[in-house]
Amino acid sequence: MKTKLTSLLLFVVLLFIQNVFAQELGEFKPKEDTFGLGKLKSKPKKIYISNFSINYQLFNVKQKTNKGGSLFRDKGVQGDATAELMVGLGSLSESDFQLIANNLYQDFVSQIKSKGFEIISADVAGKTNTYEGFTKAKGPFVIASDKPGIITAVPEGFEFYYMDRSKVGKALAAKFGAMNTTQQSLSKDLDDVVVVAVDLYVFFMKDVYAFQGNAANIKIKTQLSLVANETIAAKSDDKGIFKKQVEYITGANTINFTCGKYPIGGSAESVYTGLLKKDFTIENVIDEKVIQSYAKGAVDFVGTDTYFGKYYEAENKSSAKTTIIPVDTKKYNEGVIKAGKEFLKYHLDAFSSEFK
Repeated sequence: MKTKLTSLLLFVVLLFIQNVFAQELGEFKPKEDTFGLGKLKSKPKKIYISNFSINYQLFNVKQKTNKGGSLFRDKGVQGDATAELMVGLGSLSESDFQLIANNLYQDFVSQIKSKGFEIISADVAGKTNTYEGFTKAKGPFVIASDKPGIITAVPEGFEFYYMDRSKVGKALAAKFGAMNTTQQSLSKDLDDVVVVAVDLYVFFMKDVYAFQGNAANIKIKTQLSLVANETIAAKSDDKGIFKKQVEYITGANTINFTCGKYPIGGSAESVYTGLLKKDFTIENVIDEKVIQSYAKGAVDFVGTDTYFGKYYEAENKSSAKTTIIPVDTKKYNEGVIKAGKEFLKYHLDAFSSEFK
């Protein structure tokens, strides 16, 4: 009896420890934008996955400058101030990002099939007029995004088509992207199948307001999450004359289902876009804290007397801070997979219910 009681107590303790250290998620607040879902009841229960990508924020570099100059009524001068801040995640590798993408994609495909949908292959989609001139690619791979500090993972076994910007030019491709009707055109070409596109963003930080005054001040807060709609500033590496020194990186987790196309106007007949109302946080993976870089130019109130009058000279000041944030890779992988599955399952369930 005593042995059984001891075993029971040990089991309770182990269970308590497991719960304490279990991967925790913040509040999940989904939302959706929909149109014409009533038409889905007459559509075939078939799906083509046109996009499935996971975008990870790996690092961020910032810079702010406060120009000095003459003080009030020319009673001195202040030097320039420049603050730089670089933050990045440690320990993670391409294999971690690939593992997450593969896991989420495999689970998503299984969920689709379990709901009775037939999945259309990339080979079939590639024969459509919509994809004429597009280039075919296949995962698995991890590449650097065109957004600073972001890398993108495409899952193993996933085949897709994209417009090669090198062939049409970046400006023209951007113009096409702004008036993109690929999803509904593809759906129409495939006899009104559902076309789904998944684009997930995993950020580990967000910008925090920092009062500038007569200084250069940068603040960020570390927080791992699937972001609802986050815009973060980053220093641009492009010094071209037509480029800004600051770029703004926007991440928004979305899953978009499109079906059918109206012959007049070209808009989709049915659209379901799954989103988040607020960031879906992933707890206990990285330390949540505020990181700051601050610089203020020196001030010369006294000056030096010269034959021509007072001469003022103040030293420029700079602050550069680099912070590498330790990451428990196991918890990172488990947390992002758990959050991603919850996001995708919720919206797939909500969308597929329209076919009943």
